[in-house]
Amino acid sequence: MQAAIGGESTVGFNAQLTLVPGDLVEVTTYCRKPLAGSPKRVASNTWLGAEAVKYPAFKLIAVLLSETHASHFQPFFRRNAELAAVALRAPNQPDRLVKFNCNAAHRRDVQAFYKLVIIPFSLPAPELLPTPNGEGLFALNCLHYRYVEGRTYSAASLLPEQARRDVIHALGKLHSIAIGNLRRLNSHQPYWAYLQRSIVRQALLSCDIGYIKTLMVMRRCIRKLPMVLSHGDLHTGNVLVDATTGKVTLIDWDRWGELPLGYDEACFLRGIPFRQALAYLPDQHALRLGFTIVSYWLGAVEGNGFRYTEQAKSMMNFLEKHMG
Repeated sequence: MQAAIGGESTVGFNAQLTLVPGDLVEVTTYCRKPLAGSPKRVASNTWLGAEAVKYPAFKLIAVLLSETHASHFQPFFRRNAELAAVALRAPNQPDRLVKFNCNAAHRRDVQAFYKLVIIPFSLPAPELLPTPNGEGLFALNCLHYRYVEGRTYSAASLLPEQARRDVIHALGKLHSIAIGNLRRLNSHQPYWAYLQRSIVRQALLSCDIGYIKTLMVMRRCIRKLPMVLSHGDLHTGNVLVDATTGKVTLIDWDRWGELPLGYDEACFLRGIPFRQALAYLPDQHALRLGFTIVSYWLGAVEGNGFRYTEQAKSMMNFLEKHMG
């Protein structure tokens, strides 16, 4: 195992470790700060034979394999290394993805969204499968999807050009759908709430009257924008690209809801230079305004120095011309 620490200078080490699938590996600096990608489970996102369930991390999966007679499984873990989902492969059956820890309200919200939005409007999402009958673990507190093979990317700038355009097209289709009577049982949007709190806090801590006024004007402006159906968690890790056809599939629709127009686009295109990202969007005033405000906030919460960057200045120039 190897790790590199530092910027221009590199400090490295080599160590022979006896690891088995499911082991938790954490690599940190001497200050105990985890390096990128750490902690991580060994063999995460890898197809494993059923015999691998003997390892402790896969105890929950062992029950599923017994109930489904699957011959192989592929575990998926959260950033905190907890088991989030597993793909199952059984003879003469399509591959299935099982997501854990889905309470009744959560399942109802996802099922309603598929029934009223994703299926009738043919949005690019994995097929939601019926929950199997029975009282076992396989049937309880889980959501079941047809498993979709595809590659994910760590940043929007690394996505193929056509994939970026396909995602923006799919979002435009989603935003145009009337909400009607569709409502969530759990309406909380944690990251949107966090972003709003953080930007107010940063404004007040800056002790800069001009900056405070600017951020408050943005806040009033975005409250006037249309609230539209949104994915709610559209980072590039939730975009699958088929390696052969280039087809795009959006996954993890669990946080769908009403959000300001431009929120999804800002989260998805995060990291791409502002003017380049803006060019992917339709020439719609409200969409571009919402996108720019959310993009500015996303940059601002990463560090107090963002407002002095060329990226931030470019966004502010756009907002000064279009906020009215």
